[in-house]
Amino acid sequence: TQVTMFEVILDPLTSLMERINNFNAPYNALSIEEQQAMSLFQRIRFYNWTFEMYCGLFVLALYIAYQYGVSANVSIADKVFNSLHVYLKNELKFARVGLTSLKSGSPKLYLDQHLHTWFSSFATGRSSIDCINVKVHLKPRNNPVSLCIEYFLSYIFAAFTYEDLDEYVEVEIKPNGVYVSNENANANNNKSEILKNFKFVTSIVNKTIMDTIRIDRYFLSLTHVTENDKIPKEYVFMSEVNQINDFIYKYTKGSFNDEVLKKSTKLLQFISFTDLPDLRPMDGKSWTASLSPRCVIRTNIPTSSQDLELLNKLIGSMVEVYDNFTRELVQKTGNVVITPDVLKKINNLRQGEITRVEKIANHYAMELAMEEKKEQIKEKRRELKKTGELQSNEQKMREKRERRQRNKQKQKMTSQ
Repeated sequence: TQVTMFEVILDPLTSLMERINNFNAPYNALSIEEQQAMSLFQRIRFYNWTFEMYCGLFVLALYIAYQYGVSANVSIADKVFNSLHVYLKNELKFARVGLTSLKSGSPKLYLDQHLHTWFSSFATGRSSIDCINVKVHLKPRNNPVSLCIEYFLSYIFAAFTYEDLDEYVEVEIKPNGVYVSNENANANNNKSEILKNFKFVTSIVNKTIMDTIRIDRYFLSLTHVTENDKIPKEYVFMSEVNQINDFIYKYTKGSFNDEVLKKSTKLLQFISFTDLPDLRPMDGKSWTASLSPRCVIRTNIPTSSQDLELLNKLIGSMVEVYDNFTRELVQKTGNVVITPDVLKKINNLRQGEITRVEKIANHYAMELAMEEKKEQIKEKRRELKKTGELQSNEQKMREKRERRQRNKQKQKMTSQ
């Protein structure tokens, strides 16, 4: 079987090399004297440049594909960020929107990284919101060879997934616990107390992605899935407790379903208000250190002006949630969804998860300690072997075992 497999692979390759060599069989058949007798121009005319021509065309094709891929990715990023920057500046009134590119002389307000596959920008300077971070990930269109290989392998081996092939926009909105009604109003100075009320997870998730996203995002793996007539049938609620499913709806306009959610079924992947990390913490200490209240919006790449407008509305609606919730907490008005009892219930559920995380961490630490101990024993044996002490110790142990065996036999014979 192995011989057959090698033949299947090597025979076509050998045949190809022979064909390439045959391109210049007449030239290679010339003797050294005949080649020396020819002028440089005669050699150039006599030589068959077919192989070199194909190589040059292949390199040129790769260059054209690279330039097209870069242009396509940059064009997509331009459309997304140009729309977002205008909306964040003019509609949501952020004081600072975008950043200056690291490339000198470039007018772009977003950062272009990792060979034109990652793009990012931010906005800051506003009541209720600390900052908004926007990330856009695109597949490497500038590397068609790698792209084709990854597509081929993902098609043949369904279990293999390549993150490079995923394209999405991810928006992270972080609250600051400060609310001011106008430019002249005084800001509250108890923002740390206000932010304590953001320790929960509630989400609206598209059904097409709810299974995979629970695996990819740790904070969603701790939630319960609930279908509800309040949301369009394409979505489900995913919250730590069902009492907070209404959180988003309480602080958005009544038209949120019709104007945003229903129209975003092909665009939106999920919206999640959370303070838990994306990845599972290693222990209780890293759990505490990784807590960060935020709203995560993940969508597919907008492909039309309508999609861009929907993306802006999604962000605006979640900023509105933070505005209204923060105002309610600061002014202590209204019937809040996130009550102390709800936060206590969520905290009790999390204590069980922290215990499980600590148990896993302790088990891992014990396994690591055992591996280190085994390695130390092996290292000690290697050192003893070098000095000759290992053989001496083994001889002593053998003699000790033999003495014990003889003593046992004597005791048996005496007892008989």
